[in-house]
Amino acid sequence: MADSDKVWPTGLTLEEAEEVHSYLIDGTRVFGVIAAIAHVLVAVTTPWLG
Repeated sequence: MADSDKVWPTGLTLEEAEEVHSYLIDGTRVFGVIAAIAHVLVAVTTPWLG
């Protein structure tokens, strides 16, 4: 029998899906900060970029 709390197609409950989504958002923010720092370091340390 299908569980009425599970959401198709993932099979997660709404609370589980929101928890996974919050981890995804946090990971994206951390990745963005690391990428921004890396771009600044490359711009500062590479003379041909100005």
